[in-house]
Amino acid sequence: MKKINLHNKNKNRIQFDTGTISLNMLPVLCLALFLCTGCGERVATDVQVSEPEQSKVVSMESTAIVDYTVPQQFPNIMVDAAGYRTEGAKKAAVKGRILPTTFCLVDAQTQEVVYTKKLEDVQYNAEQNLYSAYADFGDWKQDGTYYLQCAHIGRSYDFTLETGLYERRFQEICQELIEGCRAQTVTHEDIKRLLLAYEWYGEIFPDADANGIPDILEAVADWIALTEEQNIQAGQPATPGQEASYAAVLAKFSYLYQSYDKAYATDCLKRASVIFGQTQSSMQKDAECFHALTELYRATGAYTYGNQIAEYKTYFQGHNTFTEEMSYLHGAMTYVSTRQKVDMELCTFFMDTLMTQGEDVSGVYEEMIHPVTARNNGAADLLAHAERLACANYVMNNYQYNHVMEEFLHYLRGRNTQSVDFYTSDMGEKTKYLILLTQLVAVKDNLGE
Repeated sequence: MKKINLHNKNKNRIQFDTGTISLNMLPVLCLALFLCTGCGERVATDVQVSEPEQSKVVSMESTAIVDYTVPQQFPNIMVDAAGYRTEGAKKAAVKGRILPTTFCLVDAQTQEVVYTKKLEDVQYNAEQNLYSAYADFGDWKQDGTYYLQCAHIGRSYDFTLETGLYERRFQEICQELIEGCRAQTVTHEDIKRLLLAYEWYGEIFPDADANGIPDILEAVADWIALTEEQNIQAGQPATPGQEASYAAVLAKFSYLYQSYDKAYATDCLKRASVIFGQTQSSMQKDAECFHALTELYRATGAYTYGNQIAEYKTYFQGHNTFTEEMSYLHGAMTYVSTRQKVDMELCTFFMDTLMTQGEDVSGVYEEMIHPVTARNNGAADLLAHAERLACANYVMNNYQYNHVMEEFLHYLRGRNTQSVDFYTSDMGEKTKYLILLTQLVAVKDNLGE
């Protein structure tokens, strides 16, 4: 059997399965051609005709079998659908075969055009035959729900302008992670990110019950208690293969919690030392082990931990991409911030690597999130870059790094080619967004207006 493809003027396909065509079939074909060429913008369908027998039509589907996928459409004006800070910088990305000179900001409730301005940074991509530009409406500073509109290319999705937007979203994600700790739906890696964010900017974390202890630390304490119960019931010090990671969590928590409950913090540190000591002989000298060593060394000052950290020096000197493994990155951050005696050469290497990578990302971020030709490996890759940049920014508060992290956030929440909001309910991703939002809330005075 062979297939004959018929195309109408709109290039929608009608497909027939035929064998030998007899004169008896001509009325059928004429009818098909009439349907194909008439009625202007009619949607195409694939009509399947039964196999003829002995050159005669013996049957025909009484209803056309539709086998047609409408091409997916995306807005040509791409916005952060999660919203913008009213008091901050605000940009949308625009693309199209033809671009107008100006754009309009429209109040979604009243349909009134409230702001008009020229498009900026117009570029042409010959490979895709598309123009791109940016719509900067940072001057408009009134809360509300809006959309952007341009002649020829249409409108954006609705979005909000909200004063204190990042603070609200930070509070919400904190609450979600607190609930995740108590429901045991977070992992060791998630807890380490929570504690890292708190270590950097503990002053912005809420204390809803006003008992003097940040809610996030209380939630981690609950997580530890539940994890200990599970380990006891299983007759093991920690989940097999995660002993080093768990020891790092306990040691870091102990260091941060000692000012609230010294006795409990000391118990956690002792437990971390015991778990690490009991299982160290079977551990690999990997990123998890290194992170545990740095947390234990900072909390105890024990030279045995310090000496083992020094054994990694040769590895680091040959691997300046160590930050691609988050446990190495987190361990390095702990090591450079400890008050214990450290190897200054190793500290300098960590600092230089962080700064170099921060500058590298800052130099190419526009290409990574370009509205037409974005070059990145997806949301997870951008969140990893944002985390490394956040580490560099904590060491050296840099206006440009703050700006890049905010731009990454806009891209991840909808200002991308397909207007996709990449935020999900996954707890691991939430902790990565927490790192990003913690920075933006803590350094909001250094964000663009």
